Amino acid sequence: MLSSQSQQAVTAWRSRPSDFEQGAAPVGPEIEGEANAFIWAFNLPGFDELAKQFFVQGGKFADYLVEAHVFRMAICARHTPVSILWHAIGYERGSLLPGRMGNLLLHPREIEAANEKTRRAYAATSPQELLDAARRYCGWSVSDETLRDVIDFLPDGLTRAAELQRGFLALARPQV
Repeated sequence: MLSSQSQQAVTAWRSRPSDFEQGAAPVGPEIEGEANAFIWAFNLPGFDELAKQFFVQGGKFADYLVEAHVFRMAICARHTPVSILWHAIGYERGSLLPGRMGNLLLHPREIEAANEKTRRAYAATSPQELLDAARRYCGWSVSDETLRDVIDFLPDGLTRAAELQRGFLALARPQV
């Protein structure tokens, strides 16, 4: 469940997404606070602790962070990768994606259904339109290569998980 601050930030973003873009005219500390809250809204309770178990030295699952298990990591300095994706794809399409706001842990049996949800969410979008929207959101603080990695992360990762008959984990975590 989202905190009230996160819910307010997502609601504000849904009603005025262009206010959250880097090129938007300065409108005051309230919008800046909403923008920061939107970035952090994807950091859901429970997944925060799970992320620490993977990324903090001595964490219960830290041994899984080896090349044989990790498909790709998408890391950006200021924005969470999932906030970038949601801004690019929009709320309605983002809501179609598997998991909960970019956080998902899937068993191999769940990959096919997740892949289908992802195909539906991305249907009728163009890679260039998604890149342009992501670029407006981040400004030039994130390279186009990283933005493409963010946009392609879920479809590519689920496809790779299906090929390997493995599960899939995605955590929308701004920092650990």
